[in-house]
Amino acid sequence: MKKQELLPARKRAKIRAALAKREAVLRAQVRAVVQGYTSALFVWGPGGLGKSHILASELEGLVGTGWQHHTSYTTPKALLLSLAEFPDSIHVFEDCEKMYKTDVSSSILRAACAAPKGKARWVIYETATENLRVNFKGGIIIVSNENIAKGSGPLAAVASRFRPVKWDLSSEERMARMLDIADQGWSRGPYSLATKDCLEVAYFLIEEMRGGGARVPVDLRTFTEHALPAFAQCSKQKGGVDWRDMVRAKLQGEVGQVEKRSEKTSRLQLLASTIAADDKTSGKEKLEKWTQQTGLGKSIYYRHLREAPRG
Repeated sequence: MKKQELLPARKRAKIRAALAKREAVLRAQVRAVVQGYTSALFVWGPGGLGKSHILASELEGLVGTGWQHHTSYTTPKALLLSLAEFPDSIHVFEDCEKMYKTDVSSSILRAACAAPKGKARWVIYETATENLRVNFKGGIIIVSNENIAKGSGPLAAVASRFRPVKWDLSSEERMARMLDIADQGWSRGPYSLATKDCLEVAYFLIEEMRGGGARVPVDLRTFTEHALPAFAQCSKQKGGVDWRDMVRAKLQGEVGQVEKRSEKTSRLQLLASTIAADDKTSGKEKLEKWTQQTGLGKSIYYRHLREAPRG
């Protein structure tokens, strides 16, 4: 199959337009928190698909550096002190799943997100030796790879009330976004790649995704943080390692990791969608390809195909 046939220009433009609409909705929800129409926003979905970039770019456009970014884990007291230091700011929590499962921390975030009947949002931290109180007027944005509303604990109930937004991309949407990134070229420090080189790398990853050679959903982070740097490095070192081998090693390393159930489901859904999208093969050939790559049967293929995210 020719490269231009992987995603024809007209189809790519249609996908781009649909993605732009979805992104505009997500950006509008960020604005709603910044402008005070709502106090919180929960966004979840697989990593490496640009949700953090969308949120950060929208916040920077609205408030510049006037927002606080929290990652990983912090103690309950440190969390409250941060809210107390910036009570009118937007606080973004990313990759803080461990903290959400801590009762005291999740209770603090629950109080910061909402109060009964629209009353003042008082966040309180009491111990035998201290009593800290913060009248929080800012906003809370929580970004996670998991749907917090499906868990348990104080924060799960609040997340359910705010209806977490899922950000995911179908196989073709990932391809289209990857090609759009490639069109802009790539640079990092003193190194840069022309559009044609970026497209070569993009088509390689797309072929790996479509052919199932990687047996893992190729995300945008893999493209920008691993594949493009590998190409740039190998092109400067003639006679060395083939950049394709470096990328395959990365992909195989990801497959070798222990997958969570949700990650495995997402991977199989994407693979089912990719196989089904190949209009050059018959239904029987698609099922054979599915079985060869997964060892799973017909009913599971169709179930994952039905449940796969749509653009």
